[in-house]
Order: sequence, then structure tokens, then C-alpha cells
Amino acid sequence: MPNPDFLYIERRGYILSTEELNMILNVPKLSKKVFNIILDGKSLNKLSVGDILEKYENFTEIQLMEIRKYIHLHLHDKNLLFVSDLIDCANWNNIESADIFDFCIDTIKKRRTPVVVSSAIIYVFEHMKISQSELVVPVFERVLNNKTYYQDCQIVAAFCLFRITMNPKYMQLVKELAAVDKELYTVLKNKLLAMDYNKNCFFYNEDDFISD
Repeated sequence: MPNPDFLYIERRGYILSTEELNMILNVPKLSKKVFNIILDGKSLNKLSVGDILEKYENFTEIQLMEIRKYIHLHLHDKNLLFVSDLIDCANWNNIESADIFDFCIDTIKKRRTPVVVSSAIIYVFEHMKISQSELVVPVFERVLNNKTYYQDCQIVAAFCLFRITMNPKYMQLVKELAAVDKELYTVLKNKLLAMDYNKNCFFYNEDDFISD
């Protein structure tokens, strides 16, 4: 069994090596001591904390309650890659929160950094209620219509808009973006089509988004 004893060494802002990160990710159940070290705000570098929160798959319900509080406290951190990890953690672990939802809406409107905007779009899409579509659709369309957003954000927004409205114009835009840039095709294949909402409700695959 993987043994993360190296975490018990007292230090500040430690950056995990890939091997150490993988060791933690492969632990079947994180002990209370290890979990507390991860969230203590001093022992590990923020990005190492973000990597764990985003990628670890076996948090208990009690741990997720603590993580929810932690995310609320750190949503406004200046490190946007760290914030993106927190949003992804909330999404993958199905952490419902009006505070996170509202923060993501605000982020989409005000930010342009691709990694955090893309994470925010996906969280909003995965956690929105049908009654919120009148709020969400104009925000996502803003991403498509404003050239200051990066195209990897635009393909995410177009994909989600197609899901919400089933309007074929959004599918066509996804096809066009995926056809002109291999990186955007990778975003479509590895990030969007892998979303729970797609796998469990719509069953679209990459062939559906290949340009005619």
C-alpha cells in the first residue's frame, strides 16, 4: 500500500514530485492526519494541493464537506491555476454550492485566463438548474461573441450551449473550431465528451462533431 510518510516532515510550501503526487493519489483512503496536512495551508505548495484535490478519487463524504469549506475560503486566490483546480475538484466530486456557482458566473464574465474560464463554464453547465438557463445562456454566448476570449473557452461554451438549447448552430461552431485546431479537437475529445452529463444523458461521441 502506498505510504505518504514524507508528508509528516515539517516544512512550508513543499512542492510534490510526480512520484509523490502519484503515491498520494493511489492511497485507497487518506488518513485524517494526511488529509489535515493537505489542507493546513502551509505544508504544501498551493498547486500541489490543487493537484491532489482535482485528481484524488476516494475522498469520504466527511472529507468532501471540509473540502467544500476550503474551496469557499480560497475561491478568490490570486493564483488562477489553483482556483481552476478547486473548481474542477468541486465539479468532479459533485459539490453543490450556490457560492461556487455564482463565483463561476462572475469569473466567466470578468476573466479571460483560459484555464479558469473553461473550468467555470463546465461547473456552471454541470450544476445549473433548468430554471437558470435564462441566466446561463447569455453568459455563455458572451464567450462566443467576444474576441477577447480564447478559442479553447469558446469551444467549451459552444458545446455546452448545444447541450442546453440543442440548437444545431452551436454544434456547427464546435465542428468548425475542432477542424481548424488540433488542440481544440483534443479539448473536445478529452474534456467535453468525457463529462458525466454527456456520458450519462446524451451519448455523443467524437464522430458526431467531425466537420462535414
